[in-house]
Amino acid sequence: MASPPSPASSASSVGSRRSLDADADVDADRPQTLPDLVNHFVASKRSLNTQTILWRANDIVTSARELLEENAILSAKNASIRNIVDEQMDALEAVRRGIDVIEADVQNEFKQLLHDLDTSFSGLQSTLAVLRDTPIESVLQPPNTSQKHLFDFIDSSTVTNLKDSLRACIDRYNEARTALDDSKDNFDTALDNLYSSIQNVPLTPLTTSHPSPIPSLYHHLEGHAKEAAQAFQSLVQHYDLCVTALRHTEGGAAAATKATGDEPVPSGDQHAPPPEPISEEERQEMLSVLAKDALEVDDVVSEIRERGSEMSFLLSQVDNHITQLRNEDSALGSILKMITQVTAEVKSHMVTTRSFHAHWLEDTHPNLLSGIEEWESQRDFYERFDLAYAELLVEISSRRRRHDKAKRKAEEAQKELDRLHAEDERAREQFALTQGDFLPLDIWPGLRDPPRRYEVRPVSRIPEQEDGEDQRAEEDVEAEVRSIPQLERNVVERALTRVKQRM
Repeated sequence: MASPPSPASSASSVGSRRSLDADADVDADRPQTLPDLVNHFVASKRSLNTQTILWRANDIVTSARELLEENAILSAKNASIRNIVDEQMDALEAVRRGIDVIEADVQNEFKQLLHDLDTSFSGLQSTLAVLRDTPIESVLQPPNTSQKHLFDFIDSSTVTNLKDSLRACIDRYNEARTALDDSKDNFDTALDNLYSSIQNVPLTPLTTSHPSPIPSLYHHLEGHAKEAAQAFQSLVQHYDLCVTALRHTEGGAAAATKATGDEPVPSGDQHAPPPEPISEEERQEMLSVLAKDALEVDDVVSEIRERGSEMSFLLSQVDNHITQLRNEDSALGSILKMITQVTAEVKSHMVTTRSFHAHWLEDTHPNLLSGIEEWESQRDFYERFDLAYAELLVEISSRRRRHDKAKRKAEEAQKELDRLHAEDERAREQFALTQGDFLPLDIWPGLRDPPRRYEVRPVSRIPEQEDGEDQRAEEDVEAEVRSIPQLERNVVERALTRVKQRM
């Protein structure tokens, strides 16, 4: 309705009142009979029943005003809680990433140490394989003994014990890592549940582009209430105009009372005084306005009802939005409880992480480093053992060579001594033949003595023997000579090659 009806409330102001619809197609010149006035009065009185809609409209506006306040509180509260949730989730994610960083650092270093350990162990195994494949020359072993190799002369239990120790260390690390993985899985499950719950929180968009609809809805409700009140006021004015017209018409009051059972009285005064007299011209003008307004009563009533229905619909929208805010508030409250629980559990996750890191620093890392150093030390020792054996073969060959050279020198010296002894013996015999008959024997006790015999022979390292053990001493000397074996040439050459390769 473009403009609400404004029927006159008194005869003196009839000329200044506007009609319910100035453009209505009404025949203002048709005379209004008493039955017409009574019908208009009955219709106007019935239209005032729309006052219940105004009461309902007032209740709606009051309720909407309360919901508007609750909307402001819930919107601010939900926005604040969402900010808190975001901050808490960022903090939890930071802790989770920190656990990954610690694990990644330890795992990278662990893999590197394992690689170094495997490299060291492989090198040691290669060296031990050389020892297994290097036989002891048979001439160095006692007769009738089984073939031995360099590996038979080492204590392999040290390798086995260290290997078992390192395997146990790695097992302890894997146990600590498994405990950390379990903790991470539980942490991830808790975070996933949180994110899932957060995603399921009813979202009430409150942004610059999507503000809360309630202020706008409340504004529309107030507008509808105001328009309905103005429309109802026009109905009241029309009713008062009907009463005035009846009271200025002979028999009008009685006819209206007979039709409605109530005496027609103005709406604002139940004990109204008799109406002031008006001229016939004023009366006709009043009846003309009344006739025009009467045509708009149904439209005004419909408008009031439509506005009442629209207000109920708008209130339902307000209720729906508030319900959404309440649901969001309840869900966010549950999220905060979940975050509190997860935050409490984070302490145990951090304890597990610290325990894993401490186990790495205090057990796994030092033991692996020690194992690598021990593998390298053992490898170096066994490589030196292999090299020493090669150098032993070279030394045996050198000793044999020097022994043979000394023996040749001794044999040459012995031949020279034997020659000199024979020459001395012949010279003495010649002297005895030539001068022996002329010299008495007592002139020099050694005149007839044979020449002294000198011998070159090996000296035993065994302490001097008692009388009667010379034969045993000679046997010992022979044994010592035989203790320097004669190695084959190719054996010595291979040994020299190994020595040169490792120099």
